[in-house]
Amino acid sequence: MKFVPWRKILLRASLGLLILAGAAVGGVYFWLAGSLPVTAGRVRLAGIKAPVEIRRDADAVPHIRALSEADALFGLGYVHAQDRLWQMEYQRRIGQGRLAEVLGEAALETDRFLRTVGTGRAAKSAWQRTRPATRRLIEAYTAGINAFIASRRGRQLPVEFALLGFEPEPWKPEDVVVWSKIMALNLGGNWSDEILRSELAARLGPERAARLLPAYTADGPVILPGKGHNAAAAVPSPVPAALRPGSLLALSDKVHTLLGGESLAVGSNNWVVAGSRTASGKPMLASDPHLGHQIPSVWYLAHVEGGNFNAIGATLPGLPGFPIGHNGRIAWGVTNLEADVQDLFIEQLDAGERHYRAKGRWQPLTVISEVIKVKGKPAVPIAVRITRHGPLISDAVKGTAQPLALRWAALDPEDHTIEAYLGVNTASDWRDFTRALANFHAPMQNFVYADRAGNIGYYAAGAVPVRSSGDGTAPVPAQDDRYAWRGYVPFGALPHTYNPPRGFVATANNRAVSGGYPYVLSTNWAPPYRAERIVERLAAARKLTAQDMADLQGDVQSTYVRRLLPLLLRVEGSDARSRQAVALLRGWDGRLTGESAAAAVFWAWHQRIPEALFADELGADLAGKYLRLGGMLGKVLPGALAGEGGWCDDAATRPPEDCREILKRALAAGLDDMARRQGSDNPADWRWDRVHRAVFAHAPFDKVETLKPLFSRSIGNGGDSFTVNVAPVNRKEPYNQFVGVSYRQIVDFGALEASRFIHTTGQSGHFLSGDYAAYLDRWRRLEYVPMRFGHRAVEAATRATLVLEP
Repeated sequence: MKFVPWRKILLRASLGLLILAGAAVGGVYFWLAGSLPVTAGRVRLAGIKAPVEIRRDADAVPHIRALSEADALFGLGYVHAQDRLWQMEYQRRIGQGRLAEVLGEAALETDRFLRTVGTGRAAKSAWQRTRPATRRLIEAYTAGINAFIASRRGRQLPVEFALLGFEPEPWKPEDVVVWSKIMALNLGGNWSDEILRSELAARLGPERAARLLPAYTADGPVILPGKGHNAAAAVPSPVPAALRPGSLLALSDKVHTLLGGESLAVGSNNWVVAGSRTASGKPMLASDPHLGHQIPSVWYLAHVEGGNFNAIGATLPGLPGFPIGHNGRIAWGVTNLEADVQDLFIEQLDAGERHYRAKGRWQPLTVISEVIKVKGKPAVPIAVRITRHGPLISDAVKGTAQPLALRWAALDPEDHTIEAYLGVNTASDWRDFTRALANFHAPMQNFVYADRAGNIGYYAAGAVPVRSSGDGTAPVPAQDDRYAWRGYVPFGALPHTYNPPRGFVATANNRAVSGGYPYVLSTNWAPPYRAERIVERLAAARKLTAQDMADLQGDVQSTYVRRLLPLLLRVEGSDARSRQAVALLRGWDGRLTGESAAAAVFWAWHQRIPEALFADELGADLAGKYLRLGGMLGKVLPGALAGEGGWCDDAATRPPEDCREILKRALAAGLDDMARRQGSDNPADWRWDRVHRAVFAHAPFDKVETLKPLFSRSIGNGGDSFTVNVAPVNRKEPYNQFVGVSYRQIVDFGALEASRFIHTTGQSGHFLSGDYAAYLDRWRRLEYVPMRFGHRAVEAATRATLVLEP
């Protein structure tokens, strides 16, 4: 028997194990790759009347061509499911309050809240009242989703299903409608503002609390100058003396995190420019909505053609149609109006808590029994109690002293928002466009418009309540009708304009109207700085090109820095590093590029200022709730640092401090923190994008350390909370960015085929696909994908064709 040295035995064993491991990895790879979609060939499916052609172009954008609208939207449902089935499953479970079924007890709290609010119930009610023509299109879209699910029966589903151990149920039309409700919830959270205002007023008094929650700035730009402002529309709602909301605010933040955003951080830009201001003499339209970062992206690029339907732009997986896009005849874009469409009513219950007081009589509560299934745990029954104003959302948490009912426009039994979008998608002119928008309900949006005939316009569409009294800023007594809603602002009375004299309209969640507008639209507009910069550039320009539009979408010049920096530069540094940092700011042009050292210094300093100003008077608990509002702080800080309100007098020090002392301490603390994060004590060596990273988390595997590197992505980025190319700075995880530009679109009616778009990560939701994060670096570099609209351009760029056959 031949002797083999032990080293050789170990070497052979190691090689054997590596081969086996490689084979295992290869086997797992091929198993996982089996769930990648088939994008070429022919597939026979039930549910269509004629063949549907799906051409995927060089940038993975599907161009769906059919003979009818219904078959075309069937094709859209099919490709959405092909590329984003897990995302769609996750979204509908959020909307229905059914995440705990697959994620376990960690999702129980948010499930309970969403079941209590009733987004699922509202979706079912809206579907029952949907008109027949729209029902057929939604049913066709849903059938496309189900056709793909059926085609995968017995085959590998996206890996998320395998890892969580379940298969998707067939889709129902209500699952489509529910995601529109969740988008409305994501873009409207005024009820949490009401609670915070009540808590601040209890601590500081109503007047001082109001200083911390201004509606807008005195000199900020208005979307429609001279068209009326809501200041005289209502007397402020009385602030309740002793509202004890328990953990409702914390729960609100959890829900926003679940939806992929941060409370009061989401926003958007759009603008439209008349031919009188463009090089081509034709209108141009730009739109870039800001939403929570995630992977896969919120959006999915597509082109759908069939019957009277021929549109291209941004779709939302799980919904038919195009919230933003063009159809060759008109183009449209949206931003959030920041409308106040939610009110909290303080109800009075009887001793047995089975009745509530209304108009001097006891009325029975409506009680709906629900059961939340929890993976690995017993099911949890809940009783949803509803008054005439809406569900008692206070039932969703412990420790709430008063019963609080939520009145919210999106919970109305009738809602034709999806019909409105589909109508916009097929509109030919302003008349068709506005007729479609008359059906729009929630969320309230600023629509900009352009058409090939040379017209531009703007319409604020959606349901805005008309209150009997009060302005919706605080919870109000529910026992009588003093604060009841008396319907909604008539569509014709909503802010709008057509071919305005100045030749452009720009919106950035800023105040919509000024002057004597008779209705309350909002009491919390976004800070003015993005709008200020957009208007500044558009007003100064002539002969604009599509590249000028792209440059403006990528603009990182901050008018907020312009406003705040003179107040900071009154301070001299107390040591060599501080003096060097201040010198960098003195020579800074205010552009927050990724490589900027001054940008890193500015935000290192800025991060520490709000706590230094307000925490002593608010206390740790309330400061934590208030300081999370980055947009609100942007409206408050310039005035506070100029000495308004007396915030610089630190109550904990004797003698009292002034603003300069506060700023010195904040600068030193901020520079210490930034030096650790940069790995250098020399501010000149710092880069903003070294610490400011755009984070795209996968739900739910970003929370699993072993899976996070496979599924989640991040990238260094420029910009900040107030630049046009918005990149909000997070306080909890300095200085990461979890919200930002989710989609960019530029439509040029002077050269329609040169129009362009892009979203954040990639078209595919499959982490093994080359299209999973293919857009990410291009998005960061302000590059775009062509909006190929004509048949010749699509055919020339086709990389794969799939035909669905009946």
